[in-house]
Amino acid sequence: MANKQITKQWFDATIQNNFVFGKTLETNPDLCRRLLELILNIKISEINYPEREKTINLRSDSKGIRLDVYVEEKGTNRSFDIEMQVSNSDNLAKRTRYYQELIDGDKLKPGQHYSALGESIIIFICPFRFKYNRHFYSFHERCDQELDFILESGVTKIFLSTKGTMDDVSPDILAFLDYVDKGIISGNFVKELDDAVQLVKSNRKAMKEFMTYEMALLESEMTGVQRGRAQGFELGRTEGTESVAIKLIRRGRPLKEIHEDTGVPMQRLEQLAKININS
Repeated sequence: MANKQITKQWFDATIQNNFVFGKTLETNPDLCRRLLELILNIKISEINYPEREKTINLRSDSKGIRLDVYVEEKGTNRSFDIEMQVSNSDNLAKRTRYYQELIDGDKLKPGQHYSALGESIIIFICPFRFKYNRHFYSFHERCDQELDFILESGVTKIFLSTKGTMDDVSPDILAFLDYVDKGIISGNFVKELDDAVQLVKSNRKAMKEFMTYEMALLESEMTGVQRGRAQGFELGRTEGTESVAIKLIRRGRPLKEIHEDTGVPMQRLEQLAKININS
């Protein structure tokens, strides 16, 4: 049953799916470079080949991360991390903080001076609304007392919202965000991007890789639930199983199966489904 659901996920997946997004840019580095140029309004001569789901885990006892798309600009010390962030959680700011810390720790080799750290840009693409109704939000560290005094840490954090209403981005970026949000195909870049997405989805090898990836995630999540139950901490167990249940709901698993796998009551699952389906 799980395989059937994952197969359906594959055929229903759009560019909002982390795997599809990452795989598309991995196999089309020029599209990745052009997307960065559109978002950042800069010229990039060449990037190192994108690495889908780059894993960083600096210590065995720390929480590791998987990056959707991580690339470096050739000939410079500038790197880019692009994330498709579908879940509208309240921890996005701290998530970017943790990502940045691990990226820096991964890049800085033992014995290297801090000056070896280059410019780093983290971009979150979000199909939900932010405060102020902008499409584009960029953040830098600056002095509280002198707002024009920027701390030159070399770090930029950007959030792109598909639900913005302000006239604050170029037509090309707006077309890209409309494509992410509603699948609307408009403009040359988006047409090329959609062609690349469809090519990935028609690739049986990519489909097999997706299914293996999703099964591993599911097994990992269920192992965590079982471990939480074994520990017997009621609050942690409830929060953990509901977190897994939400992920399964968003992946299209039937509520009955989720109830059997997680033990979350059907009434609670129905409440979670109303909140999280199409959120």
